[in-house]
Amino acid sequence: MPSLAGNVNKTMEAESVGLLKHMLDTELRRAREENGFDIALFLGVDGRIFASDVPWSLDPGQYRLLNLVKGNLNHICHQLSGQNMMMSIQQYDVGTIIISGVGDKAFLTFLTTRPLEVTKMQGVLNAVLTVSMVMKHLLDERGMSEQELSRHSPEVAVELKKLSRALFVEKFEETRGYKRNMEILSFLKKRLQALVGVGPLEEIVTMAFNEVGTSAAYMTESHWDRFLDLVIAEVGKIAGETSAERARNEWVPEVRKLLKSFV
Repeated sequence: MPSLAGNVNKTMEAESVGLLKHMLDTELRRAREENGFDIALFLGVDGRIFASDVPWSLDPGQYRLLNLVKGNLNHICHQLSGQNMMMSIQQYDVGTIIISGVGDKAFLTFLTTRPLEVTKMQGVLNAVLTVSMVMKHLLDERGMSEQELSRHSPEVAVELKKLSRALFVEKFEETRGYKRNMEILSFLKKRLQALVGVGPLEEIVTMAFNEVGTSAAYMTESHWDRFLDLVIAEVGKIAGETSAERARNEWVPEVRKLLKSFV
């Protein structure tokens, strides 16, 4: 696993359906925990559940609230899709249900059995609105560049940055870039070992990464170009210029092929 030391500011965008689902799940869980909700649901206006955070066991109050949502789901979906409902607060003797639209295709539902006074709910409602904007950003598959984030309020931008950072920490090894770099490194180490032996292998690889200024996990195409120049130069010193030229003719095209295969 790559060390994350020195990479505290690295973030990542969801580049696959699986990573997008992870981000939606993570944001929903964070919203539920940080705001003291018991249950959190993210649904489409057609009733499909995109993500949920529900305890394994429910007490009677939580179970009743969840059943209220299920029983009213068709009505809720109609209000959101047909009437453009933006937010709804429903209070019962067992607790509160907060519903917030996420664009015109989805909505969030938060349930809590703890007492909430309507006059003192502004902080909670602001948090729900922030989460709604975050989920909309993710659902629209928008990027995480500074330009994209600047279109949001500071609260939404900060939450998106936190989420993107969490994705980097938790799922970086599942990205195409990481897998590509590990395959390239494996290929080069095998070829290099055949020419220089086991001992010089690690010394050459370590030297090259130090010169390039990054580790294998974060290599870009230009990094690999520099890495190849450094390594092949060392091959020339140890195995001779003929071997170095043969290595260049074989390794460079193969590395470029691997770089393109993961795009």
